[in-house]
Amino acid sequence: MSQRNLKVVRLIEPEICLECRFAHMAEVEMQDGTTQRMIHCRRLDCDNWDYQTVEDAKSVDLDDAA
Repeated sequence: MSQRNLKVVRLIEPEICLECRFAHMAEVEMQDGTTQRMIHCRRLDCDNWDYQTVEDAKSVDLDDAA
């Protein structure tokens, strides 16, 4: 994942992502070095994203999904 341009966007309805097959929980490291638990989405065209507040992410560590 280090080759990708990672972005953090706001979710319009976060509850929708909890049952989505493209969503996984992850530890996300921001550019300032802080880490947060977030949803990582593998779908690149989701209508549930709000692009008005976009931040760069430094790295993403996905939880193991069985």
